[in-house]
Amino acid sequence: MFNGELKARASKLEREVKERSEAERRRREKERLLEERQAARQRAREEEQRERRLALLAAEQAERERREAETEANRGVYYRAQLRAAPTSAAAASARGIRRAVDKLVLPASVGALLMAQEAFKNGAMLFEVSASNGARTHAGVLEFSSEVAEGVVLLPEKVQDSLWGLATPALPPADAPGGGDGGGGAGPGPGSDGGEPVGSGGGRCAGKVHVAYKRLEKGTYVRLQPETRAFHDVVGSDPEQMRAALEDALHAVCALTEGDWVQVPFGGETYALRVLELQPDPAVSVIDTDIACDVGPSIETEGYLRAREEELAREQERQRQLQEEREALALQALAAAEAQQAEEQQRAAEDAARRLRIAAAAAAALPPEPGTSQPHATCAVRLPGGERLQRRFGPSDPVAALFDWVDSNGAGGMWPGEYRLVSAYPRRVFEPPAAKAGAGGGGGGGGTLEAAGLVAGEQVALLLEGLGGG
Repeated sequence: MFNGELKARASKLEREVKERSEAERRRREKERLLEERQAARQRAREEEQRERRLALLAAEQAERERREAETEANRGVYYRAQLRAAPTSAAAASARGIRRAVDKLVLPASVGALLMAQEAFKNGAMLFEVSASNGARTHAGVLEFSSEVAEGVVLLPEKVQDSLWGLATPALPPADAPGGGDGGGGAGPGPGSDGGEPVGSGGGRCAGKVHVAYKRLEKGTYVRLQPETRAFHDVVGSDPEQMRAALEDALHAVCALTEGDWVQVPFGGETYALRVLELQPDPAVSVIDTDIACDVGPSIETEGYLRAREEELAREQERQRQLQEEREALALQALAAAEAQQAEEQQRAAEDAARRLRIAAAAAAALPPEPGTSQPHATCAVRLPGGERLQRRFGPSDPVAALFDWVDSNGAGGMWPGEYRLVSAYPRRVFEPPAAKAGAGGGGGGGGTLEAAGLVAGEQVALLLEGLGGG
């Protein structure tokens, strides 16, 4: 008994030791896993920080390279800033006799000081790229660096506003005019416009911030313009010389052009908007002190009208194509139906022909032998519906059905057994088919012998086929 207690205690102690060892193993394993997860998170954080540093370094390097390239393109001059846009008018500057005032910015005095320190004047007239958050960009000159303009602000004339946010007062054609209802006329959102604000919102379109950067531009050699409405061609373009003079005056009022710009051309008390479609040698050029060739293409309104006509023609052609396809499909269906009907009729005709052959064979087999000329007989002649004439001798004791077997064995003129009776004209006698009852108008019956039906030996009778529906 004492040994048993000792063994139980020893077993219990051993079990407790194992349990404590297992618990200690699990605790260490848990700590190990926790340390590994913490180490993995730490490595991930370090890798993320490293990637951020590399991205920042790459961005800084790209910015340095961009700045260096821009400075080199500007021949040692660099200026780029984000400024708050505010509207201004070029009318006052034009009234003061300032040339090319239509697209000149007003910038803070500090910007002028910065550029003068870099001797920007050595590049000639100062030009700037102005870009908006909607992706549109244009180029302009500078009217003045004014101490009256707050720091961080740039004043934009209407031409710059038009080019960035669309025309303020588009001359839309009436809705019922050619191209007027289909987007052909009117400016719609201007080049680069994000469409978030309707054109013609006045000063509200000149809001928010814009990027302004100093740019040295090559002198332009060619520009292609597109009028907003066809009225420009009708009024100004009616005389090439007056159109050339009007365009020269308009180009002499600006410092720079950018593809997508809007240029206002005054003539005869009206102002016409023209969009810059193409420039050479670059997408943005200076027009100061240079001779620039100019072409004017069809107006937006005219292009819209022609596009609407082309679309309508395309729709009509598509409609005609669909109608032709439907007609062809119906014709194919009709042809298939006709072919199917013809095949069905041919099949039916073949089945009828086979059936007639079987009937003719069976009828011929059922005929009694034709009596000889020296034997008692009656001579029967039958004219079939098709004009064919048959003649045969029958014995007086031959059944009446033999007459029909004889006719059926020769095709019965296309009539089926049971569809006709045999009649003689004078005296009128009627021989009914075996399956029919005796007719009321004649002397014969469907059963019995020919003699019983009144056909005696030595008699000659001419018979006709009469349809049972014929009376």
